[in-house]
Amino acid sequence: MKQRVSSLLSSAAAVTLLVLAAVTLGATGTYMALERWDFLTALIFTLATITTIGYGNIYPATRAGEVFTAGLMIVALAAVAVTLSTYAARLISLAARGADPMEENERAIKALTDHIVVAADTVLAPLLVADLRARGIAFVVLTSDESQHARWLEEGAPTLLGDADDEDLLLRAGIERAAGLIVALGSDADNVFVSLSAHDLNPRLRIVARAHAASSVPKLRRSGANEVIVPDEILALNLAGSFRDRDQIGQAVHEVTAELRTALARPTGPDAAGSPSARQILFRALRLALQDLGPGMDDMLYALGRQFGRDAVAPNLRGDGLCDSLEELPALWTAAGLGRIRVTDCAESGAQIEEDECSTCQGLPQVGRPVCHLERGVITGALEAKLGRTVRTRETKCWGLGDSACQFEITADLDVHV
Repeated sequence: MKQRVSSLLSSAAAVTLLVLAAVTLGATGTYMALERWDFLTALIFTLATITTIGYGNIYPATRAGEVFTAGLMIVALAAVAVTLSTYAARLISLAARGADPMEENERAIKALTDHIVVAADTVLAPLLVADLRARGIAFVVLTSDESQHARWLEEGAPTLLGDADDEDLLLRAGIERAAGLIVALGSDADNVFVSLSAHDLNPRLRIVARAHAASSVPKLRRSGANEVIVPDEILALNLAGSFRDRDQIGQAVHEVTAELRTALARPTGPDAAGSPSARQILFRALRLALQDLGPGMDDMLYALGRQFGRDAVAPNLRGDGLCDSLEELPALWTAAGLGRIRVTDCAESGAQIEEDECSTCQGLPQVGRPVCHLERGVITGALEAKLGRTVRTRETKCWGLGDSACQFEITADLDVHV
């Protein structure tokens, strides 16, 4: 009850009404005392004075009544003006509600779910917003730049003004309902802090972070980032790749092509035991050509494998933990035509897999680097989707390194935040 009364008294509209009522009743009582009028006559004269309608045959008979009436005209007119202006403002506000960009923006953000929260510097943020809008992906962008915030409001892009490291701002952005966070602020320290705060608020959030320095990558990983991108490394690869002669395929591809020619010269029918099929050799040549001609192709192959693992392999895994899931993976691996793998070591925080038969990389010439990015992506995507945990897979042995088998080391975070 006290809270209701306090709320009423704090309302500007209620206060103006109370003042007007006090003036009316006070003036009525004063006229009753000065002019010896009854209540109704005094009230009618008071209302006539306040509304400036006129008195008719009623008017003050005493000097005190005349002086009071003059003062009443001034005070009452001000009270009426304030009351009318207050209610006019409220009516205008009610009529305009829904047309205010700020209110529209707040309602749009509150309705978002499974969206992307973007926290980026003033250079990268507009590019991210344009790309997300073009892809039809729901998002809300955080910015401390008032002019940029105003532009996004005009464009109808969900946006909030403030520092991304403010947890209250992250909550207003719906971080607890979000599917992902892109954090690419001006310093690695800010990126780490925002990643950590967002991960604490939503452990299942998928976080993609930018690192200005390679030394910051482990810190961002520990703060909860699932993917960390170092733009300078990608830029260097693309700049160097611009000078590559696209018509010149590497020597390794030529060697595999020669092997394919030999395989095709064999009689048709089942392949001899231990001999690779023409299809396998062709896939090797394709893999090498893609990696030779495209500097960013490793990431694309990894992304393709990750999607394949997440969408095709994970739904067929029935185990509960990491080791249980890995027990089922070899059969699915062979069924998918990827080759043959076996689990050589396993604990709930990590495991090791060895692939002694690889359909697409076995027999590759030594190229001095791991090449099984597709397979690495399959393992990562399948386990992350199944376990709901961040999984990292690293290839420690590979045919491309001159080994006679591929080996993958798997690390699975115990905290759930995929």
